[in-house]
Amino acid sequence: MKATLFLLSVYLSLSDQIGDIKNLNLVSSISPTQSVEEGSSVELECRLGNVPDRAEVAWVRIRGVEEVDYLSIYDKEDGQIDYEEEQATSEMSEEEEGWVWRLILSKVTTSVAGLYQCQVLIHDEVVSSRKVLLNVLDPNKVEHNTKYVITKQGRNITLDCTDFEGEDVNWKRLGETTVVQNGKRLSLIRVDRSDSGIYVCSVSGGSKTISLLVEHVPTITPTKPTISQFPGYPSSLSCQVTAVPVPAVSWYRLGSPQGPTMIKSQGDLSMVIDEYKDGWMTSRLIFSNVTQEDYGQYSCNATNMLGQAFATVQLVFSPTPVLTESSKECCLSGNLLWIVVTAFIVLYSN
Repeated sequence: MKATLFLLSVYLSLSDQIGDIKNLNLVSSISPTQSVEEGSSVELECRLGNVPDRAEVAWVRIRGVEEVDYLSIYDKEDGQIDYEEEQATSEMSEEEEGWVWRLILSKVTTSVAGLYQCQVLIHDEVVSSRKVLLNVLDPNKVEHNTKYVITKQGRNITLDCTDFEGEDVNWKRLGETTVVQNGKRLSLIRVDRSDSGIYVCSVSGGSKTISLLVEHVPTITPTKPTISQFPGYPSSLSCQVTAVPVPAVSWYRLGSPQGPTMIKSQGDLSMVIDEYKDGWMTSRLIFSNVTQEDYGQYSCNATNMLGQAFATVQLVFSPTPVLTESSKECCLSGNLLWIVVTAFIVLYSN
């Protein structure tokens, strides 16, 4: 099995495409969302049910709706194979409650943040899976007393600050000046998306922040609805996605007689998803060298277990090159080199 595969299974619904496959409950549980600082190690744990002898078990990293990277795979006959040993190793062990399949990531960087999935496969087809989100944080920006809480819309929730001594505790919402409530507990009734945010409980001598995320369907906002560029120069389309839980994001090319065509990273085209944090992320479709065939309409799509959304962005012809910061630096360096070479030739000829 190759280290990178495309899943070709036909799912019954769009939610099945990005969600966990549970038609066979062979993957009984998985680690909750993990948030670790860059440079540290993390262990993802997958607990298995009664897996058939002919089955394979795999850890994969989800790149898109139909694109994954295989990190480790195990079967009872051949044991385990780790495809990226410098980055990730796996371990299968038997415990009282059953088999546990672990993925250990060492010295993590922001590039490895994202969705990971534990899969059970029979004849190369995924029959059971669960996924876990890995956040990699910048150590210089981490507030070590921050707590993350995720809840469903319409529920009541109580934020707790009882670990502080003293009675004079007040709550504020980050970005607002008025006190929301006094006391060690903050009760919120029938929360919705508008209640999402960072709440700070303060007492003399210290404070604690709680990031509250309320589950909701994705919403998408294009960074710019129209991007123009001259052929032969780099460009990128981007969209900001807000969703809880974390969505699967994909890009499609529009305008084909066959209908929308899903885009995959290859050649001069790549997709980048910035860190998912506090319920939002930015997805970029990057053209390293724009051609005439690249001009047209594109769709940025996001789907989670609650629903889906899309927004269109178009790449159009520009009569002159539109230089990004990196392009400007490149051109500046090239002009400087030309000046130096020209000056050298003039001096030499004299």
